[in-house]
Amino acid sequence: MAMASTRLERRTGSDRTATVEALRARLRGMQQAAPQHGVPSLDAAAPAGLDDVVRRLRSGAVHSIDSRGLALVCMGAAMPAGSWGAIVGMPDLGIEAARDLGVPIERIALVPHPGRAWLDAVASLVEAMPVVLAASPGRVAPTDAARLVARLRQASSTLLVAGPWAGAATTVRSVRAEWQGLEDGDGRIASGDLLVEVGSGGAAQLARIPLLEPRAAAAAAGHGALGPTAARPAA
Repeated sequence: MAMASTRLERRTGSDRTATVEALRARLRGMQQAAPQHGVPSLDAAAPAGLDDVVRRLRSGAVHSIDSRGLALVCMGAAMPAGSWGAIVGMPDLGIEAARDLGVPIERIALVPHPGRAWLDAVASLVEAMPVVLAASPGRVAPTDAARLVARLRQASSTLLVAGPWAGAATTVRSVRAEWQGLEDGDGRIASGDLLVEVGSGGAAQLARIPLLEPRAAAAAAGHGALGPTAARPAA
């Protein structure tokens, strides 16, 4: 099945309302056979250690992740097997890079340009998708944020925001990346590890995410996709 791509930024007023309602109906149709869940379930192919992060990303809440690449890794691991997900507000998303980071891109609905309809689009998507990833829209009014969280709770869905979100239930931050196979800067990347910090109210905890796929590691190192760290050989 081809990816769903919907553009909302060109519509206003009643046209935008009609578009959002059409999107909601279409996505409900996609999800008729999708399993219900209360906590994002780990994909069987999720790298060891990633479960420490995904278990903190409870349903019915918004979670802030500091980089797009790390958010994609978390999304791929959190999506229940066979389900659909959605990515909002990432018009320059690299499809192959997302796939290398574990996202089942063939089951992703894309809304690259939500524009002013960001809240409407996300609220509609979380009704039909167990996991939605969205680029941070910047400041959101507290009343709008509360309504969105209420929608998430009602649908038992999880919203991952790549970037800041005031009042996020969990924040995930990249700490350090280490790469194997660089041979003092002259070799080729074979694999890598990403150290992340996960906070959700109490003391933050550290988790290590292996990046076992060489292409994913190379993409992350070459484009800085997983956080503000320079590639360096591991000891």
